[in-house]
Amino acid sequence: MLPAPSRKADCKSCRERKVICDKKKPSCTACMEANRPCGGYDLGQFFINMSSQGPPPSWSRSQHAQKYLVVDLASQPSRAEQPHVPFTDVSTISRPSSVAPNPWTLPTFPNPDPTNIHGISSLFLDLYYRRFTPNTLSSNSLQPGMECGGWRSLLTHWIGESTILDTAIGAMSACFIGTQYQDDNLMDQGNNMYLNALQMVQQALPESNSAKRRDLLATTLVMSSIEIFMSNGGGGSQLTHIDGATRLLRLVFDHQNFEELHIYILNQGLFEAISTRRRYEFSSASYRPLIRRLYSCPRTFRNDLYFQWTELILPLPNILAAVDDAVAAANSGNPAPPSAINAILDDLAVLEQSLAPWYESLKTNMHGPWTFQNAHVSAEGVPYPLQFVSIEVCTLYNLHWMSQLLLLEAESTLLSHLQNPVPAHLHPQIFEYSSMICRSVQYCTSNTSFAAAESMFLPLFAVTSYYARVRDEERMKWCVSCFTRISQEQRIGFSFERLNFAEGTVNEGGSRRHSVWDEA
Repeated sequence: MLPAPSRKADCKSCRERKVICDKKKPSCTACMEANRPCGGYDLGQFFINMSSQGPPPSWSRSQHAQKYLVVDLASQPSRAEQPHVPFTDVSTISRPSSVAPNPWTLPTFPNPDPTNIHGISSLFLDLYYRRFTPNTLSSNSLQPGMECGGWRSLLTHWIGESTILDTAIGAMSACFIGTQYQDDNLMDQGNNMYLNALQMVQQALPESNSAKRRDLLATTLVMSSIEIFMSNGGGGSQLTHIDGATRLLRLVFDHQNFEELHIYILNQGLFEAISTRRRYEFSSASYRPLIRRLYSCPRTFRNDLYFQWTELILPLPNILAAVDDAVAAANSGNPAPPSAINAILDDLAVLEQSLAPWYESLKTNMHGPWTFQNAHVSAEGVPYPLQFVSIEVCTLYNLHWMSQLLLLEAESTLLSHLQNPVPAHLHPQIFEYSSMICRSVQYCTSNTSFAAAESMFLPLFAVTSYYARVRDEERMKWCVSCFTRISQEQRIGFSFERLNFAEGTVNEGGSRRHSVWDEA
């Protein structure tokens, strides 16, 4: 039996003051309004049991939602309780057809000048992190430098390095602010600055010292962000900038003069390679010693577990590409030899082993997710949506679940091609990891900043692609609707070209258009 609701779920401050607590994380509304430290919650209840051997939690037309609930992390039973809850038909979930209103009120439009780089970039950061509520920070705020990627908080430090970089920063800020306020004039100015920056880049790349110019590398990051904030929402145009960054970074590796900026360039390419399942140059073993030196560079912000994960997961894109090659070869009637399949399985095993200590460290240092006893199914959610101590913790757990989902799916695929029996636990575990990611979406993306929502893009896209590969159209459409909702709430475009890739409707062998960065 689950314990009856009690004040134990309230935060410490509300329990002491005997006031109503709405239990928002990481700070409840009552404490925010009183400008008091929240004091934390009693998290001893309802933690997620990821080690249970029972059937996975599910959300579908035909089954009741199930949830693993345990008393605490230290004493998990062999089989958690599996209470049944009422089920909501997935076909009714989130099919937004019109722009949803922002759940918060934007501050008075300050009519910024895109040529005032300091002013417009500061306003961009206020909107990007949503630093404009009455108490300055939202209840689900994300600390600067802890967002997925982490580099945007350094923008103000980059101003003045070069005209190219300043122009790109102004363009990015104007595009994002213009979309937030639906100001066509500001968006047009941002687009013009973007085109000017492209022309300046094209002129600078043929110069002999271009490979050593950090401002050009920083510009690749900024330009790829502009593509997200413009109406096209990224897609193929964004890939050209990411590819250009990879080209420039390769030249930096020749000089081996590493700094923090290069880590952000490396990770941007890594995330893109994971989402598109294409090979990544820096994932090869030959780069491993230099990569270790790169990750040893001093960083501005202390999010060590995040960077440890990105370093450990580097082999994944090439493993996934090898799996896809094996599947394509088998489908063409020319299957890869068993020795080649076994070699990929060995690489999977090595990567899983290297990630295990990292996950133990995550569980030791950060509270895992939990859910509430009366976690109802909303029109835009799944049963038992997960709660976390912070957006940063949510990001780390979702990166872990995503990597496990991709690794286990790859193992299952390869074993089936060897005509070997697939262990009975693999598919339930895969389903469980995908379910955990789906049930985390609301925490990071509902009434949060764009910085927070962005942290769920890669895990959610990975799950969307997984459902497409297994032809689970119902769940895939639910994931796509999540991207639609995020796009509407955050007032940004989203590249449905990427989602078409997930659905397998894009020709993966299509030619890549010429990029300005090809000159590098």
